Amino acid sequence: MRTVICVLLFCLMQGGNTLKSQTVIDLGRGGGVRSKTIDDYTRDQENIRKRQAADSVAYSDCLRRALSALHTDSLAQARKLFEEALRLRPLSPSNYIVRRSLGRIHLAEGNFGKATELLTAVLKEKPDEAEARMDRATAYLELDNPQEAEKDCNVLIEENLLPDRLARLHFIRGAARMRQKFYAPARSDFETCLRLEPGSTGAALLLASAYEADNRLHEALERLNLFVEAHPENADGLIMRAQLEEKAGRDDAARADYDKALRLRPQDGSLYVARAEVLLRLGAQGSARKDLDEAVRLGIPRSSLNSLYQKL
Repeated sequence: MRTVICVLLFCLMQGGNTLKSQTVIDLGRGGGVRSKTIDDYTRDQENIRKRQAADSVAYSDCLRRALSALHTDSLAQARKLFEEALRLRPLSPSNYIVRRSLGRIHLAEGNFGKATELLTAVLKEKPDEAEARMDRATAYLELDNPQEAEKDCNVLIEENLLPDRLARLHFIRGAARMRQKFYAPARSDFETCLRLEPGSTGAALLLASAYEADNRLHEALERLNLFVEAHPENADGLIMRAQLEEKAGRDDAARADYDKALRLRPQDGSLYVARAEVLLRLGAQGSARKDLDEAVRLGIPRSSLNSLYQKL
């Protein structure tokens, strides 16, 4: 089969560059140079149409398979398929949806920089994409850029969003404000989140943390008492309350909470260390030794516990 190379020849005309003609250089034996005919143009257009049709089918297939992979939590496979779709049709009007999906996958995989890059590209094209902006706020927060996270939240909070979306925004903004040590506004956000979504354990725990960070230990403990009463099987609430009880000098109460937390998380070596410290202050050296030995068995380096072993 002979190889044909199409070379575009431009002729400078007065007033600008105008396409004057195209030639075909035939590299086969006995070939030569000739002007393109209407048949050549027809074949070119037909080849382009066929290639575009094939790319369109492959593009749609990539999206279908990517969505199926997402449904089964196969994030890596979905990411590769979405990237292939972008390669096949880089100018498709629906690519902002593909980039938004890729941004979410990178967010879930912990690639926060790449997630921010993709979501920013979406927002440049579609500035009203609320989900992309909310996801970018989360990515900014993970990148320790709370100022930008708060800006994205501020944009969306002014909109008429559904309660669950609004609750999530106040949660993200509250966390961003906590990072900036704006504790009173952060508390306001967490309280709003809880009004919209009373079952948000994360907002309830961060609200207590905001009180603690603002040196309002009594209010923080009150919040945690309510939380533990409502969620007695939540180990995080018990651990946080135990830590505050230690700060308040209430080691007996802290020990009781660590006991409950360890029944829920018996393989957490760090909890044995925390309880051992309380037991040492209570004068229960024998029990403290057992906890330290168990922590070592669970993988805590003994060298990091030498100062506690020396107190036995």
